[in-house]
Amino acid sequence: EYEFAEEVVGGTVPKEFHGAVDKGIQERMKNGVLAGYPVVGIKAVLFDGSYHDVDSDELSFKMAGSMALRQGFLKADPVLLEPIMKVEVETPEDYMGDIMGDLNRRR
Repeated sequence: EYEFAEEVVGGTVPKEFHGAVDKGIQERMKNGVLAGYPVVGIKAVLFDGSYHDVDSDELSFKMAGSMALRQGFLKADPVLLEPIMKVEVETPEDYMGDIMGDLNRRR
């Protein structure tokens, strides 16, 4: 449900930092942007950036990936999905109606 593509032209972001950008994106996805829930179903494309011999390091690119996901995500008009679960209940027949009522109310 996640795809990361590298389409950097001209070496604006050195290859050694592409993994850090990807890691920053994935960490932000796990922690979420909306209400702290994980993000699913995205494709991220690294196509440009900037690099400085002194100031650029792995942590900087990881943070840049995280911030880029957040900014892009909020611009994309995201939808908060309800969790989907499979539940199996075993109960005596006498309690079936009450339990079905409880489960349907919590749906």
